[in-house]
Amino acid sequence: MTTPYRYLMAAGDDVTADLVDDLCVWHDRMVAHLRRHGAASRGDCGCIDPDYCPAAQAADLWSRARRQFGPSAASLTFLRVHAGGGQ
Repeated sequence: MTTPYRYLMAAGDDVTADLVDDLCVWHDRMVAHLRRHGAASRGDCGCIDPDYCPAAQAADLWSRARRQFGPSAASLTFLRVHAGGGQ
């Protein structure tokens, strides 16, 4: 698992640690998804279970990240773009 979101974590903050863990797992799944289905597959990506598709989880994670990290969430470009928040 990659850890591109660990820099957001403050020592001893279990809520943030849980969110960062979720973000790291999502990131790895989303990268694998893009490799499998391609970047242009936004609408109908072909996932067997659309509810488990990492693209479908991006909006919820983006919302959680914005609440937890405030303005620092703006640095989460990969998440923001896949959540539909634009560049």
